[in-house]
Amino acid sequence: MPVNVLLVDDEPLVRAGIKALLDTTDEIQVIGEASDGSEAVDLAARLRPDVVVMDVNMPKVSGITAARRIQDLTPTPRILMLTALGDDEKVSAAFRAGADGFALKSTRTGELIRSVLAVAEGDPVVPPEIMRLMIRRTVEQDTPEVAEARKRVSRLGGRERQVLALLGSGANNARIAESLFMAEGTVKAYVSRVLAELSVENRTQAALLAHQVGLTPEETEQPTA
Repeated sequence: MPVNVLLVDDEPLVRAGIKALLDTTDEIQVIGEASDGSEAVDLAARLRPDVVVMDVNMPKVSGITAARRIQDLTPTPRILMLTALGDDEKVSAAFRAGADGFALKSTRTGELIRSVLAVAEGDPVVPPEIMRLMIRRTVEQDTPEVAEARKRVSRLGGRERQVLALLGSGANNARIAESLFMAEGTVKAYVSRVLAELSVENRTQAALLAHQVGLTPEETEQPTA
């Protein structure tokens, strides 16, 4: 079964270009298009897409506001946000609103398709360019937001920190299992525990916290009990 996608952007030519990219694979089917955030929420409720591919910046109702409203839908679709490089503040806001991943508007066909498919599977998607900006911002600004992130991450045990670090690197359950020599079922249990301990709704929000505190897999390689 293909991944059903709702495409949202206020520019018709941009929507047409993205649709043309997604139409190059049989694994994805664009089942609807919207021109603003309000229309996106209405169509998401009616069409029940697997993934909403949505621009962050739109007039009237932004992608961030729409993402927040989409979280109230059942079932809740995954959200892949489209952004331009340099919008790191809006990236953080969109993650908090429930976005599951990001893709740059300048991304190539194969990368966009992989991002949509990864988000559909529940894997966090953060392009390296955006990740570098977010890490740099974290290092340069010791904000209350970062202090709160450190406090939340400090609740985790050693093995949970390892799982969080790998989530932050974009690893899926299979890769985490391979890295930590666990069964995938055990990884799923740890991921659920990490999300609960951090009080976040999804893997991507957990990954954002890992970025905010500068947590990397290399820093968590010490033996754990």
